[in-house]
Amino acid sequence: MEASLQELKTSPRMVPRIVYLPNCDRKGFYKRKQCKPFWGHKRGVCWYVDKYGMKLPGMEYVDGDFQCHNFDSSNVE
Repeated sequence: MEASLQELKTSPRMVPRIVYLPNCDRKGFYKRKQCKPFWGHKRGVCWYVDKYGMKLPGMEYVDGDFQCHNFDSSNVE
């Protein structure tokens, strides 16, 4: 994350772009559901990850309204 922030500070161009910031818990682990922002909407593409941020296969979807409890938590960790 430090590298991304440094790149933004030193970039010679001021081009608007979306910066993805992961959704983490208080202990610093990734929350199960991650979403990229999308212009004009609350959320864009969302996906599930394990607590270390590794994407779980077959768990990508569009529309941030899908609930985490619909996912079998036994596959996490």
